[in-house]
Amino acid sequence: MSHSRPTQSVVIDPIKIAIGVFVVLGVVLTAVAAYALLESLAGGMAALPPELAMTVVFGAALLATGFAAHRAVPDRR
Repeated sequence: MSHSRPTQSVVIDPIKIAIGVFVVLGVVLTAVAAYALLESLAGGMAALPPELAMTVVFGAALLATGFAAHRAVPDRR
């Protein structure tokens, strides 16, 4: 007699992962291009150092990754 509970398996879809990676990469590259464009045209965001801009971009990517992981992992209640 087995008293173990059935476990749910998490299905990993490589196509969805690849699409997600390319979407995040596209957003990051768009943000970098916009920053470069503003910097070259009007001297724009001179008060914002590049280190801070990259920190914001990677922080947003980290939050998006955490949100996606939270949605992919089943609730453990």
